Amino acid sequence: MDENLISIPAADGYPSVQTPWGSEFASMIEQGVHCAHAWLESSSETPLWWALAQARKTFPVGDDQDAFEAGFLLRIQQRLRGVAQ
Repeated sequence: MDENLISIPAADGYPSVQTPWGSEFASMIEQGVHCAHAWLESSSETPLWWALAQARKTFPVGDDQDAFEAGFLLRIQQRLRGVAQ
């Protein structure tokens, strides 16, 4: 793994996932991971697409928003892959 790239920590029995994003985007990626994790652990009826759509609006369009989305979706991917194993 490239030490300069951010990785999503292992979760749900699935290993960490390296992103194509450098450390300057660590905060946005971590916020995406946290938002996805909160949705996964919530008993709310809020649809996943709505949680993502609303949260992404808090970031400027461009790389910041893309990094947030990467963190969010990679965390969801880990859950899906972990369950599938």
